Amino acid sequence: MSIITISTPFNIDLTFRAAPFHRRVSAWFIDFAILCTFNYLLMRFVISPVDDYYGAGRETAIILYILLAATPSFLYHLLMEQFLNGQSLGKRAMKMKVISLDAQEPTFGQYMLRWVLGLGNYVLFSMPFVMLYSPFSIIFLLIFYLPDVLSIALTSRGLRLGDLAAGTVLIDTRHEAALGDTIYLEIEEDNYVPVFPEVMKLTDRDINGIRNLLDVRKRNRDSDAYMAQIAYRIREVLQIQTNLLPEELLRQLLKDYNHITRK
Repeated sequence: MSIITISTPFNIDLTFRAAPFHRRVSAWFIDFAILCTFNYLLMRFVISPVDDYYGAGRETAIILYILLAATPSFLYHLLMEQFLNGQSLGKRAMKMKVISLDAQEPTFGQYMLRWVLGLGNYVLFSMPFVMLYSPFSIIFLLIFYLPDVLSIALTSRGLRLGDLAAGTVLIDTRHEAALGDTIYLEIEEDNYVPVFPEVMKLTDRDINGIRNLLDVRKRNRDSDAYMAQIAYRIREVLQIQTNLLPEELLRQLLKDYNHITRK
């Protein structure tokens, strides 16, 4: 399984696991089955009864297919990833998620670019017509997915064409850190006042990197020099003055960040 390493501005590396190919395929089949079921039920119980009852012609039926079936199918992945935080229903079932290569949530522009360059998405637009007039021809339409399959196979991070252009990657979310390994920190004082409110200039991934560094400190007593470099760099970025030792500063920043974000 490919390991993806992303560096923060403080030289703290975060690692993710790229979603394996067989889980991508499983997610695709789940999404495909959902769309097939949606289109069948729509045509069987909505469009066909309207056509039969009102005696609408073929042109009217085609317009209904485009508005109610083809267009939602065409936009399925874009809308799902935008509103389900980087997941379609298939990806959610397979425990996968799209993230930006800077470890942040992708922007709508990134989702859009990823979707536009997904040639297989254009097959979904024709799905209602294929199901209605030639169900078996769907097999030949799968050739549109070949460029993405080759891109996933040939890139070290398993990136499809849309990911390469948008700066995104599909990760495996089954390997989430335990609660104690995340930025979560219990703060018991009721009247706690943050010492460094400037900490909000940092991102979640920076704070997570600090937490990881502190955990390493517990296992490796020779990391004082590296921690001092990180603390010095953070003081520069946040423009704070303090006499706290490097480890004390990092722990205080972690504590302040948790308090402010959990208000």
